[in-house]
Amino acid sequence: MKKYFELGEICISVPTVSYDLSVNELKQIFSELRIYEYLTVLKGGKPIGVVFKKDVEGITKKDLIVGDLTRLAVKIRDFNLERDGLIGIIELLPIIKEPIIVTDKKGKYIGVLTYDVLLHYITKYREYIIPLIQHIRKSLGKELYLYIFGIKNLKGFKEKFGYEKTKGLIKILYEEIQESFSGEIEEIAETEEIWMLSREPPEKEKVKALFGEFFKEYAVLFADYPKASLYGISINLRYVDSQENLYKKIKELRERAKKISGYIFVVHGIQPKLILYDPRKKKLLKNIKEKILSDFLEIVEELVNSPKDIWEFVLYDMFKKYPYFELFYLISSSGLQISNNIVNPNVNYFIVQGKKGADRSKRPYFKETMEKGEYISDIYLSKATDDFCITVAKRFEHNGKLYILAGDINFKEIHRLIKENTATEKVS
Repeated sequence: MKKYFELGEICISVPTVSYDLSVNELKQIFSELRIYEYLTVLKGGKPIGVVFKKDVEGITKKDLIVGDLTRLAVKIRDFNLERDGLIGIIELLPIIKEPIIVTDKKGKYIGVLTYDVLLHYITKYREYIIPLIQHIRKSLGKELYLYIFGIKNLKGFKEKFGYEKTKGLIKILYEEIQESFSGEIEEIAETEEIWMLSREPPEKEKVKALFGEFFKEYAVLFADYPKASLYGISINLRYVDSQENLYKKIKELRERAKKISGYIFVVHGIQPKLILYDPRKKKLLKNIKEKILSDFLEIVEELVNSPKDIWEFVLYDMFKKYPYFELFYLISSSGLQISNNIVNPNVNYFIVQGKKGADRSKRPYFKETMEKGEYISDIYLSKATDDFCITVAKRFEHNGKLYILAGDINFKEIHRLIKENTATEKVS
C-alpha cells in the first residue's frame, strides 16, 4: 500500500451543475443521474459548494436557481501527503460529514472527498484501527514507555500569534519527537500534547538534544516571545497497574513539570527524576553546582576539625551559614547511616525522618562517593519530602576512619540560588 497520496487520486468524481441553472432543470439532471445524492455547483467555472437531491425534491417555486439551494463546502487544493495526513483531512469535515471539494492549484474542480472514502483509506492501516490510547491500555504492566510532551504557556502564545502559528509550533514539536524517538506517536487534541508509546527508555542526552533542536527552531521563528518552553514526562508502564492510576500519575507529573520554569522532563520509574535544559542558563547552572560543592567542602572541613560526638550540633549550626540545605545525614564506610536526618529547623514542610542504622550501601551516591570522593546527583523525587531535590555527598577521614556526609537541597532552593546569582551577575 502506498505511503503517499495525491488527494486527486482518491476523490470521487461527482458531476457538476451551473450556479445559475433553474430548479426545474436541476430536477431533470437528478432524474437522469439517479445514483447521485448531490452534485457540485460551479460559479464562474470554480466550485463553490454542493446541492443535495433531498433539498430539491418538493420545491414548487419556479423562479429559484441552483445557487439558492447550494450549501457552501470546505475546499482544499490537491497536494501530496503522507497517509497519516488523512487524519488531519478528516478532521476538516463538519459534524454532519458533508463532502470536501478538491481543486487543482489554479482552483479548477477535481472531485470531492467524503467521510466514508477517507475512513476507507485510513483504516487500511492497522495502526489507525486501534487508537494509541487502546495500545497504551494493553501495555500496562509491560516494559514500555509512555512519553508525553507539551508546550508551557501555549495559551499566551496562541493569544499573541493566533491559531495557525500555534498549530505550526505543535507540528514542529511533533516532527522533532518523531525524529528523536521510535514508537507510535499521536497528537492529543484535547490537551494539545504529543504522546508516544515506545520501547526506548528515556536517555538524558537524547531528551536534551530534542529540547535543543526545538529551542533552535523556536528562537529563529519567535525570538521576541521567550515565554514558551517545553515540558515532558515519561512513564514506565511496567509500574502502572490500571488506567485510572496511569491518568492520576500523568496529571501529577504534568502539574509538577509545569510548575518548574524552563525546559523540564520528568522521568517516572522506581526513582522519579528530572532532566533540565535551559540554554540561557547553562553557565549559571554550572556556577551553582560549583558553589554547592564548594560550600559542602567547607561544611565537611568543620566536621573534620570537630569531635565526633558534637557533629550533629555542628551541622545544625551550618544551616545558619548555608540555609539552602534542607537536611544532612552521616554514613559510615560500610554504608550504614550513623545519624538521624538532621533537618533544617527553618523548613516549613513535612520531611520523613531517615533513621540511624538505615543501610545506604546499595545507593548509587554511596558507591560513587566512596570511589571518587564526592557526588552531586541529578534532580530526583525525594522520598523524604515528596518533592524534587538534589543530593550532594562527600567522603572524609576522621581519626583514621572514613565517613560520608550527605545533604539534600530542595529544588525550590536551587531556583532561589539561580535568582540570586542572576541578580549578582546583572549588578556586576
